[in-house]
Amino acid sequence: MNKNPLFSIIVVSYNYGRFIESTILSILNQSFKDYELIIIDGGSQDETVNILEKYNNQINYWISEKDNGQSDAFNKGFRRANGKYLFWVNADDLLLEDALFKLNTFIIKKKYPDWIAGNTIYFSDDNTIVKCVNGPKWNDYLLDNAPIYVYGPTTIFKKDMLNEVGYLDEKLFYMMDTDLWLRFKEKGYKFKRINEYLWGFRFHVESKTAHTFFGKADLKIIKEREYMLAKNNFVYKSSKIRLQKIYKLLSGLYLKSWLDTQRLKGQKIS
Repeated sequence: MNKNPLFSIIVVSYNYGRFIESTILSILNQSFKDYELIIIDGGSQDETVNILEKYNNQINYWISEKDNGQSDAFNKGFRRANGKYLFWVNADDLLLEDALFKLNTFIIKKKYPDWIAGNTIYFSDDNTIVKCVNGPKWNDYLLDNAPIYVYGPTTIFKKDMLNEVGYLDEKLFYMMDTDLWLRFKEKGYKFKRINEYLWGFRFHVESKTAHTFFGKADLKIIKEREYMLAKNNFVYKSSKIRLQKIYKLLSGLYLKSWLDTQRLKGQKIS
């Protein structure tokens, strides 16, 4: 196993045994092999540990022990990482076919950018594709007083960046990725957009973001957002959020997402 791989992939898990084998295989089956796989499990009581033991020789490092939440688990993984670039894949999600090959090609073409953002395919509990989502390129004006339009697992960044701005805020349960992006932004980092689908996001009733899809509002996320914005001295303005939507409409991103959704919807994700 390469001691200094290009990518370090962090998977954190807790009682997601029914999903995690698919997640692991989506990484192990990548055509590009210059990566390490690190899995941090929070002491699962289901079949997770048996599955991790099954792939023991193919996982660079794994541990199953009680932790202080997802952010703590990610930080454990980041501290173990030896790769030039870091990213994570949730234990119920998938790394899409040839994602690492596409990333490597993009990285070489763009001369090793610091920060990269990709696109997402949403799929249901039975692995059926539901929709495709494409994000825009970086735009200073549109990202001033508005959300940074990336999702955690579609974002790849150099470990040097994390060492510079600090690790995930372990007080945060929902907004730890957004908090990190704002700290990157404060240091002057800007992501490069790769126009490829890299990450498959599984939505299901057990997901902590289930409220987004099933109407189960969680007031904790509102309080977290207020804390996260205040600590970064950042303000969301509704006018800028509307401008972002207009930009995505005029740039054809909504149309591309819709067309790709019509083409792929109902197919099984691979």
